[in-house]
Amino acid sequence: MRLRFLFCFFALFPVVLLATHNRAGEIIVRAAGCDNPSDQLTVCATIVTYTETAQTEVDRDSLEIFWGDGSSEFIGRNVEVPTSTPGIQRNEYTFCHRYAAFGRYTLSFQDVNRVRGVRNIPGSVNIPFSVTTSYSLVNPILNGCNSSPELTQSPIDNACIGSVWTHNPGAFDIDGDSLAFEFTEANFAPGAPIPNYVLPNQVTGSSGDLRIDPRTGQITWDTPSLPGEYNLAFLVKSFRNGIPLDTLVRDMQIFVDDCSNEPPVIEIAREEICVVAGELVEFDVVAGAPFSDTEQQVSLTASGRPFDLPGNPATFLPNGDGFQEDPVRRSFRWQTQCSDISNQEYFVVLRAVDNGAPRPSGLATLRTVSIKVVAPPPEDLQTRIEEDLITLSWANPYSCEDSDDPDFLGFTVWRREGSNNFAPDTCETGLAGRGYIQLTDTEITDEADGRYVFEDMDVIRGRTYCYRVLAVMARRTPRTGLIFEEIESIPSQEICVQLDRDIPLLTKVDVVETSSTAGIIDICWVLPNPTSLDTVVNSGPYRYVLSRANGQTTDPADFTAITSFESTFFGGGVDTCYTDTNLDTEGSAFSYRIELFVADEREPVGPGQPATSVRLNGTPTDRAAALDWTEIVPWTNLEYEVFRRDPGATVFSPVATVTEMMYRDTGLQNGLEYCYYIRSVGSYNIEDIPSPLLNRSQEVCVVPEDDVAPCAPVLVVESVCDREVDCTDTGNLFNILDWTSPIDDCGATDVVGYRVYFTVDSSGAPQLVGNIESPGLLTFNHTPPDGIVGCYTVTAVDGNGNESEPSNRVCVENCPIYELPNVFTPNADNQNDLLQPRALCFVERVDLKIFNRWGQLVFETDNPSIDWDGTNLNGDPLPSGTYYYIGQIFERRFTGITQSESPISGYVELITNR
Repeated sequence: MRLRFLFCFFALFPVVLLATHNRAGEIIVRAAGCDNPSDQLTVCATIVTYTETAQTEVDRDSLEIFWGDGSSEFIGRNVEVPTSTPGIQRNEYTFCHRYAAFGRYTLSFQDVNRVRGVRNIPGSVNIPFSVTTSYSLVNPILNGCNSSPELTQSPIDNACIGSVWTHNPGAFDIDGDSLAFEFTEANFAPGAPIPNYVLPNQVTGSSGDLRIDPRTGQITWDTPSLPGEYNLAFLVKSFRNGIPLDTLVRDMQIFVDDCSNEPPVIEIAREEICVVAGELVEFDVVAGAPFSDTEQQVSLTASGRPFDLPGNPATFLPNGDGFQEDPVRRSFRWQTQCSDISNQEYFVVLRAVDNGAPRPSGLATLRTVSIKVVAPPPEDLQTRIEEDLITLSWANPYSCEDSDDPDFLGFTVWRREGSNNFAPDTCETGLAGRGYIQLTDTEITDEADGRYVFEDMDVIRGRTYCYRVLAVMARRTPRTGLIFEEIESIPSQEICVQLDRDIPLLTKVDVVETSSTAGIIDICWVLPNPTSLDTVVNSGPYRYVLSRANGQTTDPADFTAITSFESTFFGGGVDTCYTDTNLDTEGSAFSYRIELFVADEREPVGPGQPATSVRLNGTPTDRAAALDWTEIVPWTNLEYEVFRRDPGATVFSPVATVTEMMYRDTGLQNGLEYCYYIRSVGSYNIEDIPSPLLNRSQEVCVVPEDDVAPCAPVLVVESVCDREVDCTDTGNLFNILDWTSPIDDCGATDVVGYRVYFTVDSSGAPQLVGNIESPGLLTFNHTPPDGIVGCYTVTAVDGNGNESEPSNRVCVENCPIYELPNVFTPNADNQNDLLQPRALCFVERVDLKIFNRWGQLVFETDNPSIDWDGTNLNGDPLPSGTYYYIGQIFERRFTGITQSESPISGYVELITNR
């Protein structure tokens, strides 16, 4: 409430505030004591303002800063420098403050006043300037140092009507935190948006698309159409490991002129660069005026964090920031190193300015280049196979293992069954979502024979294992060395291997016939590798036993032998396929296992690797069939082919090939039968095993039916408040509901009507108040039982009775109105004899007191109609004169009877013949 009164005060007394000067600004916050335990609660804040130099009477040599902990103080100006725009200077006010505890604090300042004539801030000459920065003071021992984002580009910029305007604040974070950008509202006091503030392109008579890139902060206005001065406020948010830390508000100003100048053009090869630490980043930048402005000169500059890095800053050569003949050529060069590795990108802002209108600063074009520096991959992966062990090794040393910021932690080893032989991309680090499982609980640096090594002992013969390795680095807190951010490298190249194959491997479990009693499955396998099985130790005879289990299982206890094949000598002929008959393939999947027994041993040479039939499920829905399937196989299935038999057809035809184990077949006709099976396509990825492996599921038939409701409508409600009609007329107290048609929203073709639901409060159960039996009728008028308060939803209904989800809920709030006259005449002429409201809507009661000019109470009431007849508390008539009233209104709101935010007060003239 105090902020509202402050705004009203400035609006009512403009003569006091003719001197104005504020155009732009922000607050930057830096941690002061990361390395010193006694200063860890201290921060230094800098208020940055851009002001008119001509307004000397309101020039501020100090400003009051509010620290967000209930304290404030005036801080003096430390820096006062002119900008490239004549008549505007940059001011910096820096001071340090010690907080009582770690936490999140909102720092702010407010100064009188803004400049006059800002088109998107009505009455800007009377409106204060205010910005905030929400800052997280974190414990540096646990979380590392934290400072707010900083901005390198001036917030004063020029634009021309009809030309695309671009701007980039050149934001960076000295802690390496990631940044995000979005528009916000300009404020007149801390956290108080300016009433009627709009974005520059939303001013009446203006136009164009105004947008901000949430990743780079690049702002584009395409294109301004109305000259004048505009203010634009935006947020710069910082994040660490996905956790939000700080939010800085910058309020900037744009001068739009009616000029024929076109902005300069910047030519660069690419705007996104990814490099491995140690590589050189080098690119040329060319800036020039467009063909229509051939007489102009151009200045080309660059800014960004790479230029401020200690030890290896970037360069932009040749030097020279002044205007030069068109075109201007400069080269960016940055030799990256391991200390530059980061999860966040580095941004370089390129700025070209011409010397055309509006003079003297001309127009600017900004382009942003993002540079990602990643940790290099481990190199030269090799494997060594032992009986029940796979040893993985890679090159030593690792190229960034001597780095201490970020600190090299070691390596993590990852494995998957079957290959995912993607080529690592420079911009993609880690292995999330690639199907690999991390084998190491923590980072390792074990060495043997001059190489880094890892032993994988959790391996099973007959399976193909594929490995990759990541290097892991970390950023630590300065004093204690605690890790607050981990950084993964590019993955190594993949290497796949299999233990010596001295056991048979299944290659086929193929459903040949689907039946509840006469189902057929073909099973095939490959024999052990002759070079892997020691036939001296494992002498004959050799017996292959095929076992089966109902369902999809790997539990050895579930399997029962169904057949066996025997050979005296290992090289003797033996069957490698079997046809399993008289199965219920319609009702169940089946699992199989093949094992080798030697001599008279009761235990197999090695555990058999089960494989199951593909089990298909089909669910009918509206004009579609939803298919999904499951399997357990020791090989890798790379894709699945979907086959369908149409109604009346005798053969199946392929309809799709997918990599996921699901498919939705659409465009079908309800009421007709469609049948399906799936054929998996897989491989062991081993040279001496046949590939591809093709296996069919059982057949499934479905009959599509309409069980899908239409999509939900989108509802809009217009109340008497929105219509701006007389709310005292009870005939106007109805709400107009309008909604969109699912026919237009999602292509529903079978909508037959709508149902309207209403509840008087948000906690009540919606009640049906309207049933519209026409798909084209998209509006409904409703009169609530008490005023206009209540919540509405609408559903759509199709011809099968399927009802959609409720629409968005729209709750209607009252718009209380209470207006009193300034005169009444209690002279018994039956005209204006009582003091009554001129307008009374949605007011439950009042607490009204009326005083004479000496401050004596003469009347009080809680009746919202008042009905004062001009007598005092004793019923005696009062003389003509001016009386003063104060009161409080109690409004009928959606949440109940609520006291108005603002009290009422004023004067009323009592005129009588007495």
